Amino acid sequence: MTTSLDLPPPPEPALGSEWTLTSLADAGPGSRAYAAAPRGGGPVAELRLYRVQHHPLRACYPYGAHDIGLGLILPDRSETGQELVPRLLGGLVPALFAADPLCRRVVAAPAEDDTATQTALANGGFHRVTEADLPGGSVVLFTAEPAWLADLPTALDDMPH
Repeated sequence: MTTSLDLPPPPEPALGSEWTLTSLADAGPGSRAYAAAPRGGGPVAELRLYRVQHHPLRACYPYGAHDIGLGLILPDRSETGQELVPRLLGGLVPALFAADPLCRRVVAAPAEDDTATQTALANGGFHRVTEADLPGGSVVLFTAEPAWLADLPTALDDMPH
């Protein structure tokens, strides 16, 4: 039986034929890193995937053992790159939920002053949640949830009594 302490790194997402993911060697322990590019094009973003429980983000919200953290680096800040990243995220998030059905959230935490990444996340279907202070500086917490979780009612009147 796998416990929350010995979970493997997040699985590699299957993005289909539109995107190419190239593994990067410097992912670090317990994480995966990729250069993401449209098929036939140059890199649009660098993705770092890790389990939230192994990152300082774990102090920011009541995380699940299978929650996946996303680090997003935008090397291509051109207009074309800014248009492609939301499409990439629109395919990435469902692929991560399909690859790990126990994942409740994909969480990203760009620096507070990184408005380009914040805009890309918002345009890619992530929801801005709050600001947090981490050891490396202030960040803005963004999340994406699978439909089965996002559609659960939270109003007290909807709860069973």
